[in-house]
Amino acid sequence: MRFLPKANPLYEKIAANNIMIPDVLGKLGNGGFTGYLHHSAPDFDFYGIFAKGKLLCALSSDSGRDKTGFEAIVTLFNKVIVTGGEIDVYRMTTDLAACAHAMVIGTRLFDGEEVRQVDVKGILARLKGQGINGVVRFYTSERSAMMFYKDGLPIGFYHDGSGTIESSPDEARKIAALPGARIEISSTRPLDELMQYDLLQMVNLQKLWETACSRNAAYLPKEVSASGTADATISEHKLRELVDDISEVAAAYLSKTGRSIVEKRIKELGGPLLLLNAEKCSFFLAQVEADAVAGDSHARIDEMIDLMKSEIAGRLAV
Repeated sequence: MRFLPKANPLYEKIAANNIMIPDVLGKLGNGGFTGYLHHSAPDFDFYGIFAKGKLLCALSSDSGRDKTGFEAIVTLFNKVIVTGGEIDVYRMTTDLAACAHAMVIGTRLFDGEEVRQVDVKGILARLKGQGINGVVRFYTSERSAMMFYKDGLPIGFYHDGSGTIESSPDEARKIAALPGARIEISSTRPLDELMQYDLLQMVNLQKLWETACSRNAAYLPKEVSASGTADATISEHKLRELVDDISEVAAAYLSKTGRSIVEKRIKELGGPLLLLNAEKCSFFLAQVEADAVAGDSHARIDEMIDLMKSEIAGRLAV
């Protein structure tokens, strides 16, 4: 199992046999989701890393045997039908999604060497000099901490006891200093290069699902059809929760003004139901972005809008 940050959960511990996995993947893509989907079952894990709706990579690990890309998705579908398992969905910024890509299928520059046997300061200086994108992870059998890098510079920190992406490396330093601590460094290509790849555009999810259902027909409940789709009905309560969530995102970047902007535009454009219409939703986000720039042009507006897109895509997918 990979150790990825769980700082911004959208869904956790959703029973996989209660949802249509190909529909979820498709909706995350169509909605511009940024973050990752994790499926877990006994001796099995699947990770799908998204950035702005593009599935940058997929990896399955079945009893220690790893598969990537098309084969990982096929393995996921088989496992969901036969075993069930649970789905978790976590939001990220695009920069952190690139770091997750590094951890899942990136290049390992260090792979478990003892910290006391390497020159950590020299290694970090080399990462800066080479403009590395990726993750430095310190760990023991009981603790783990990560340092996320973009263009050779740290952009955030996370450890196993954290609920957020942190701005201080203190906990990572503490874990690195523990007896027997080891270091793992994973790197990947720049985000703009990763964004040229979209696994969802290369596979037919519905066809793969139908084939998996046929192959594992004995495990399917009688009422389940291979070509069936998830119930598209979205409750009014769920939509109100979604509006509250994106209001919180706006407030995190623009304080009270952000919440007011979201509430104003939702009301002007016809209420929460607009979020179910792709064109109206895109127009709503464009209006929010324009209002935000007018109110505070120095805020990280692009990042805020990306997180809103992820929130909408994730909430409507599951």
